[in-house]
Amino acid sequence: MDYSVTFARHFSRLVWLLLNESANIDEQKAALRATVTVSKDGPVVFAARDWRLTINGVALADALTGVQDLTAQMIGHAVREIRVDRAASAADLLGLARILAAQPVPGDGGEAAKARITALGAKSIHIEIAGVEGVMPVRTTGSVAAVSATPDAAKSNGAAPQTAGDVAAAARRPRATPQPDVSHGFIGEDSGSYLAFAAQQQPKGSAGDLLQQLDATKSANIATRLLDDLVTVIENAAREGKHDTVATSFHGVVAREAALAENDLKRAYVMALRRLTKPTLLRAVATMLPRRREKHDDYMLVLARCGEDGADALIDQLTSAQSLSDRRVFFDALVQLNAGVPALIHMLGDARWYVARNAADLLGEMQAEQAQAPLSELLKHDDDRVRRAAITALAKLSSPKALDSLRVAMRDNSPQVRMQAASGMGTRKGLRSAGTLTKALDAEEDQEVQLAIVAALGRLATTDAVQRLIKAAEPAGGIFKKKPTAIRVAAVQALGEARTPAAQNALQHLLDDKDKEVKQAVFRLLMQGGAKEG
Repeated sequence: MDYSVTFARHFSRLVWLLLNESANIDEQKAALRATVTVSKDGPVVFAARDWRLTINGVALADALTGVQDLTAQMIGHAVREIRVDRAASAADLLGLARILAAQPVPGDGGEAAKARITALGAKSIHIEIAGVEGVMPVRTTGSVAAVSATPDAAKSNGAAPQTAGDVAAAARRPRATPQPDVSHGFIGEDSGSYLAFAAQQQPKGSAGDLLQQLDATKSANIATRLLDDLVTVIENAAREGKHDTVATSFHGVVAREAALAENDLKRAYVMALRRLTKPTLLRAVATMLPRRREKHDDYMLVLARCGEDGADALIDQLTSAQSLSDRRVFFDALVQLNAGVPALIHMLGDARWYVARNAADLLGEMQAEQAQAPLSELLKHDDDRVRRAAITALAKLSSPKALDSLRVAMRDNSPQVRMQAASGMGTRKGLRSAGTLTKALDAEEDQEVQLAIVAALGRLATTDAVQRLIKAAEPAGGIFKKKPTAIRVAAVQALGEARTPAAQNALQHLLDDKDKEVKQAVFRLLMQGGAKEG
């Protein structure tokens, strides 16, 4: 395909995006990069005459994205011809696109556009503006403009003069697809350029065919055209619900882009990936994870390449999954991706308790330190299942504030939450944790929570923790005092886990305890310890 046709395709899309999707900065950047890349192959000339747009003499079909809008804007601004030098600068091309995308001023004969062009000071673009009353050609190169007049040119066809606004409005009205202009010998119906821009422009070949053609070329221009076609194929497959095709083809682009060195060819792939990075396409890829597990690594490569967007797609699937097995797949994939933290933090405020719980679980698995504050806020949640998930997540964070939140949770109204907090503190080595748990054990009335605190002290195994466990394991003093056997046995087991010299000595003294269950627990622990040493 002629490079000029490819250039027109991307430049017209850039103008269309500025007109219709002004907030879509990523797509605009992609279109601009593609335009700059193709510009390196040679100069191009746009001409808007007889309600048609040509590029280097080739008539462009209105069905292509942006061509009709570009034609209308050129006519509305009274821009008759645009000449773009080879290797035009990105600043000049973007400035030109913005001028063309601006609202034409009715009846000004192109004066507003002329002023903007002069202010732009472009050195690689040359523009000819035709006046409305008669013709007032203005050839602009950089900031220098030469003006001449040909008064009767606009009336040569017998039509009444029109304002620029009238011309632009007429240009936007639907009209028949133009045929290629052969009057100047530029193009015939059998030419490759005409066929490439037929009104019903559709990709030729399947996604597999296009990927094979991409493997066979080293030309950035050819690759750009093939990738444009492949993006269209992938988008069509998504609309038709062919998620397997979307995922496989998307991976084909990602894998090839990763294998390329930094050059114009790689940039063509990067621009295609920018166009593919859309929620609908990424959700289609994520959907395939539980369906085609043998391709798990391929799909994860795609989602990882797309960063936060890939993570968002996984989060969407996780929250809407109907089965536990699917949720597990999406959960594990998101943890593996280690992305999507901002979206998960946002989900902590979801009104659905299970969404907030899942988000807290994931943030904990990712050890997302930036989630510490919102996770701490979650300790005020009405549902204790959510609070428990927040505690589990906070226990996996290393910040002192996370530990402070766990200490606060030790005073929660729910015994289950206090148990979870005790378990979490058992993973945080240090005097503060031991002191908090020791005080909590003295004040706690619920036996299940007491057991959880005792087990946590055993995991800490600090000097203070072991001393408190020895006290808990000892028999009560006095005739009328008795400790619950369950607490004493739990303390014995915690001492066995601590495995410090002081803990071992205490166990030896408890071998002769009068409580049979305590004695048996001590005996089993010492026997296990001896077997391990042997």
